[in-house]
Amino acid sequence: MANLPATDNLNMRTLPILVLLVLIGGAAPTTAADYYQLPNIKRIEPDLYRAGKVVIVTTACGHLTIGEQALLKYEGPGDYEIIWGDHSTCAVLRVLTLD
Repeated sequence: MANLPATDNLNMRTLPILVLLVLIGGAAPTTAADYYQLPNIKRIEPDLYRAGKVVIVTTACGHLTIGEQALLKYEGPGDYEIIWGDHSTCAVLRVLTLD
């Protein structure tokens, strides 16, 4: 019986390339959301909230607040969501900053 090496040279060269392709291919479609704190967020008018110098326009958000902590979830251009302390959410149409 011949002594064969555990791996041949071809496998040693292609394995790192295959691993790299799997890692890159697997990472491309996934996106991570960014979260920003909204301290002391207050409802100004229906579907209009303010936290410091940030004004947030929502759609059909009935959450009543006079100052609480919330998170602004950013998932991509124009894709925002407010996450309230009670874990309810509101879709965001626009985020504006005041100068």
